[in-house]
Amino acid sequence: ISSVKRGLPPAHYTLEIKKYSQLSKAVADRYESAIFKTKNESQECNWRLILYPNGNKKGQGTGHISLYLALDESTYFPNNPWEVFVNFTFFVQDRIKNEYLAIRYDDGAVIRLHSMKRECGIDKLIPLQAFKEPSNGYLVDDSCVFGAEIFVIKPTGKGEALSIVKVPAQAGNILRWKIPNFSDLRDPEYYSSEFNAGGREWRIVICPMGDDKDDKAKGNYLSFYIRLQGSDDIFQSKRKLYAEYKMRVLDHPRIRIDEQRSSCWFSSEIRESGYPCFMSLDSLHKGGYLYGDTLIIEVEFLIVSVVKDQK
Repeated sequence: ISSVKRGLPPAHYTLEIKKYSQLSKAVADRYESAIFKTKNESQECNWRLILYPNGNKKGQGTGHISLYLALDESTYFPNNPWEVFVNFTFFVQDRIKNEYLAIRYDDGAVIRLHSMKRECGIDKLIPLQAFKEPSNGYLVDDSCVFGAEIFVIKPTGKGEALSIVKVPAQAGNILRWKIPNFSDLRDPEYYSSEFNAGGREWRIVICPMGDDKDDKAKGNYLSFYIRLQGSDDIFQSKRKLYAEYKMRVLDHPRIRIDEQRSSCWFSSEIRESGYPCFMSLDSLHKGGYLYGDTLIIEVEFLIVSVVKDQK
């Protein structure tokens, strides 16, 4: 088991016991609480807490307080045979500090209940010696408080499968964009036509005089980006799409390439990726990249992730 202190009381049920010493003498074996309910979107369950004030001698509770959760027979199940998967946390209140010792079975393991097994719990919830120690605050004026939080888990069958797919090295996955009359471009941004790579639509975005949003790039560099288009299935589901790609500027006479390899997880918040300072304008003009005042740039996709729903 694992335990931690917290200030919030139990969400589902508390059991306050007054005159604990009398209860421990009067009850030979165990005490069952009243019925309490939990409900989620798929199932309403009726529960009881079962307390062994002197420990469950039939289990391993000697010298401890034992506490169990029991699914009451009044719980209705539409299907038979039935099963319930449950995760629970028990609580013991520290009445001095007004906080709770939260105790989880097997670090929060999920337990299957069914018609032949309606109970689950912890034999050694807390040692009796520690429980009765006045400085711990668990037993004050011969009264104490136990509690429970219960989460019924219903598998939805929903999920996804992620594949990282290498994009074939073929012309269809490389966009080459020729931009004539580069020196006459005056708008802050220019966009290529859409193209498909890895089953997704993309555009190239350039800022001929540098990205206005980047102080270093503005007026000094060619800014070069790729932008994911459409992809409502990605954006609406808050998923992410991974891509690796090469971005390059071609030198016409010598077919020299100025190239950067990059990657990005694209999402509804990140639809664009690239370099505000891809190449200095000085290098662009003097390095032979503007043959006949035409700029040629390329994007080649190497990897694009594919996500499919699983049901």
